[in-house]
Amino acid sequence: MTKPAEGVREGAREGVREGASEGQGGPSARGEGTWVTAVGQVLGNFVVSLVVGDALQSTLDGARSWRVWNWPPFFVVLGLGGAALLRTPEGPGDQVLWSYLMIGFAVLIALVRVVGIRGRAGAQALASALSVALAVGGTVWVEQVRGHGEVDVAGLTTVTPSRPLRDGETLVVGVDGGPVRTHLRLVLRVEDADPDMQSCTPETRLALRLGGGPSTVDDARSGRPVDIRLGGVRDGIRVTVTVRTDAGCRMNVFVDDAVLHG
Repeated sequence: MTKPAEGVREGAREGVREGASEGQGGPSARGEGTWVTAVGQVLGNFVVSLVVGDALQSTLDGARSWRVWNWPPFFVVLGLGGAALLRTPEGPGDQVLWSYLMIGFAVLIALVRVVGIRGRAGAQALASALSVALAVGGTVWVEQVRGHGEVDVAGLTTVTPSRPLRDGETLVVGVDGGPVRTHLRLVLRVEDADPDMQSCTPETRLALRLGGGPSTVDDARSGRPVDIRLGGVRDGIRVTVTVRTDAGCRMNVFVDDAVLHG
């Protein structure tokens, strides 16, 4: 009667050994699979972030300031913005307003990318591309203004003779220097030489001609802009102004504004 009992005990011990063996093999396999999956995720994230510009985003999760691929667009934007500011020509500020706004937005977007604001990979890549595109656009705008924009040359003008003129007399407005442009916009101001004895300004007209050519404008008035096409003239601009006023009136003519443009 003792043999069956011993057989039962022996079978129980073998079952325990088999169960222990199976228990040890299961967790080991699962751990190895988890490790392989984690390594694959890290490598995959590294490759994706390298493409979109954040090479160390996934591999070094806590070191946002190490995102080296965000810095080149930032420096490109700063370089283009600085060049645009240095090359901005003199003239009305509104003609470069949009270029400054574009460069400002570009710097802001690039700065946001550098400090490590998180988002989708596609959105981050688009933000970097947009910042560079805005900086390029702003710089091109400044160069366009530099080549064709308005430049104030009132300080470069001369008026000869600088004395009161009567009806039919002429003076010459000269512009020496300034950039190459195709048009000159003049604003001439006419005043009575003897305001206590006459009031001829409202009825006074001016006739303008470029150089010795035919009249460019026949009916210019005081304070109103006149646009003169320069043609082939590039330096030493001379505009002859003839005064048309009532008999006995003596008029002073001044240059209020002079702008090269086009």
